[in-house]
Amino acid sequence: MGLDGAADSADGPGSGLLALATALRVQAARTVLFQSAVAQAVGLNATDFNCLSLLDLEGPTTPGHLAEQVGLSRGGAITTVIDRLQKAGFVRRRPDPVDRRRVIVEAVPEAFAAQVDVLLTDYRAAFGELLSGLTEEQLELLLEITDRSNEIFHTETQRLQAK
Repeated sequence: MGLDGAADSADGPGSGLLALATALRVQAARTVLFQSAVAQAVGLNATDFNCLSLLDLEGPTTPGHLAEQVGLSRGGAITTVIDRLQKAGFVRRRPDPVDRRRVIVEAVPEAFAAQVDVLLTDYRAAFGELLSGLTEEQLELLLEITDRSNEIFHTETQRLQAK
């Protein structure tokens, strides 16, 4: 498949799997580029934006857990990211109610909505239109494949970070 999204003509056994694998690689690259563009539009770098996205999606967590998720060191690197996100108004720190020696970092939903969600309006509309043409069974299959591939990405990311 070319970068323009057009399938290369390849016939024979396994050509469908190869075309799918190639299309998924293109999708992964374009996803990274899209996220980088969104990050830049709100004045963040890619790592900061990924941390913010995880906080928005998964909820409050400790800096150490967030560092593990994105592959940063638990010390200065994650502290610097959180400092930048806090200065930009995207996150806040609060004491851990269970262990007051620890801090919890959480996204500020209003800031995310005002600065990030607004940039995703056209994307969400286009993607919603694409998905609206699918049957319920097709949506269920797509969700299952997406969930399983997310687990594979997570497992492989952890494996590579452990090296």
